[in-house]
Amino acid sequence: MPVSWSGRSTKLKTAPKLRPVRRLEVELLEDRWVPSAIRDLPGFTANSVMLEAGVLNAHNNNGSSPTAFNVGFTMNFFGTVNDSVFINNNGNITFNEPLATDSPFNLATDTNGIPIIAPFFADVDTRVLTQSVTTWGIDMLCGRPAFGVDWFNVNYFDATAAGHIDKFNTFQLILVDRSDTGPGNFDIEFNYQMIPWESGDSPDNPGQGGTNGLGGNSAAVGFSNGTGLPGTSFELPGSHVPGSFIDAGTNPLNQIEILSSTPGRIHFLVRGGQVVNMEGANVDFTSNLRLFSPFRWLLNPTNGQEIGNLTFCNIGGVLQPSPTDACLDITPSQTVGAINGPITILFTGLPPGTTLANPTGFTASGIPFITVQTSAISPNGCIRVTIELNNPNLNAETTFFLGPITVQVIAGTFDPTML
Repeated sequence: MPVSWSGRSTKLKTAPKLRPVRRLEVELLEDRWVPSAIRDLPGFTANSVMLEAGVLNAHNNNGSSPTAFNVGFTMNFFGTVNDSVFINNNGNITFNEPLATDSPFNLATDTNGIPIIAPFFADVDTRVLTQSVTTWGIDMLCGRPAFGVDWFNVNYFDATAAGHIDKFNTFQLILVDRSDTGPGNFDIEFNYQMIPWESGDSPDNPGQGGTNGLGGNSAAVGFSNGTGLPGTSFELPGSHVPGSFIDAGTNPLNQIEILSSTPGRIHFLVRGGQVVNMEGANVDFTSNLRLFSPFRWLLNPTNGQEIGNLTFCNIGGVLQPSPTDACLDITPSQTVGAINGPITILFTGLPPGTTLANPTGFTASGIPFITVQTSAISPNGCIRVTIELNNPNLNAETTFFLGPITVQVIAGTFDPTML
């Protein structure tokens, strides 16, 4: 109603309406806030049946699928041709037989011919009924049939123990049909989101178990055809090494890129029954080395041979070309970081009249070689290899040797029968 003030008439003004404050919202796109290579494919969550003590139960410890599951396509894996796999709770799949082993072994071991593919071989424990289980299924990825296993938010042994500190890993395995490139061809893809634990706790086995999911016999990542033969297995560097693969570790899985542009994604391409991009296994990386040849030879007073040293330095670059597939996130090449050992030097050309006096062995075609048991050559890192030559014409101390030496350098497990 009107009021009077200083002889003037006016109206009371109503309070202005308050506009809502607009708050900034974080867009939860996984690759923008945390590295995450996990593919969200509903088909992979369709099934969760495992075998525990003879009883079908999705919640289990050391369980395996009761039967081999058909993946929907044929795979040729080092000569084992199959279309089905066993799913094992402890972070791996196997061909021909299930695997209940909870302690990760060296994947280069002879396992009586049981092939294994292991994105994270460790002691997974999914017995707590309110927690997640291992799931699997069939789906399509980029228009190709794909078989996947999800270990999403899985705990470590012993998840049922009093005082157990819960930690949950999330990782994934995908097999992709690549028969478009040849019969039996397929891709292996490992994906990682978070890895806060690396081993199970086993108080009754101190040599194997860790503490609160850390230490002990830590996880292995890789694959094998189960024979133990050279060139048929691969372990990612850091396997069995405590403190390596966890999120804050020295080689965190959710940061690794192999033939991929997404952190936490690793690709292996299986063509003609062979893995064609086994990093650090039978890889010729001579072009990525700087070679320093010895220019002076000293007489070894112990055996009368001439001693020299070859120095090799890792100068980086591209390790090898590979096919590209933008949809599958397969990148065209792999950049050299650390070159993984052991390192084998083949002496493909020696000075006339000389022979290698200290070879590790000879290839099938008679080329002498020396294998150095080094774990890796880091970027810009170097190794030195001592060589001894038999040469009766140059047996004087401090001889300057000007003859040519040519070498070929192989990283990883070396099979001398191949050359």
